[in-house]
Amino acid sequence: MNKLSPLLLLLAACGPALAENTTELMMPDGSKDMYAGVAFSTKTSVEEGEVRQVMLRPLFQIQWSNGIFASASGVVGMHLSQTAGVEYGPLIVGSNTRAPGDSWRLRGTHPIRGSADVGGFYNYYLGDEARVTSNLIYDTSARGFRGQLGVQKTLPSPAPHHTVTLSTGVSLASDQVMREQYEVSAAAGGVRDYRPSAGVTAVNAGVNWNWAMSSKWLVNSSLTGTLLGNGPAGAPFVGRRNFITWSSGLAYRF
Repeated sequence: MNKLSPLLLLLAACGPALAENTTELMMPDGSKDMYAGVAFSTKTSVEEGEVRQVMLRPLFQIQWSNGIFASASGVVGMHLSQTAGVEYGPLIVGSNTRAPGDSWRLRGTHPIRGSADVGGFYNYYLGDEARVTSNLIYDTSARGFRGQLGVQKTLPSPAPHHTVTLSTGVSLASDQVMREQYEVSAAAGGVRDYRPSAGVTAVNAGVNWNWAMSSKWLVNSSLTGTLLGNGPAGAPFVGRRNFITWSSGLAYRF
């Protein structure tokens, strides 16, 4: 049964990613799974002042037979499950930095220290074409928790070597994470005081199209719509509550 690698299951729950649908649950000893390429994507980070320029970013993923995987997006983890239909393991996730002076919109916000966050993922298959994905991360900068819960459904193939997957998910954060990212202080230069509490940070839905042009070359495109939760949407530096992001890239399988 063809299934996504645990890294890509995690990323698919969080946003656009290079999708793989030919990696088995556990690879034979001595084998590996590696991709390298580039992609154009919309850079959207609401907690950084909603910068939405199109950028060129590297694509890289490697997974070894012992279950360890890594990617250019700053995710490292290990696949521990040996049970078909269930995937779980630890994660280390790199986070971005932020300073209130990065943008005039961020006046009065908290600085964010870039650090390695730790957590884990758990994915459960509902069948060959559907799966539930989840992760829980401890944010070492905010000293709180954030996580995601999502569902994916792979549609019948529209053409040979083409795969279309629909996904939807929700992201949540604790008080500490929500306040580090979205709290604003008028005394520190912000336009007004704002103090959000724990809750939903965003709800998203998307579609991913994967085209295996050959045994070596892959093209992936994705489109995601996002609706911010009440906490992020109410922050003074957030201009709108809903937006669309996209990504399209080319990768080579080694």
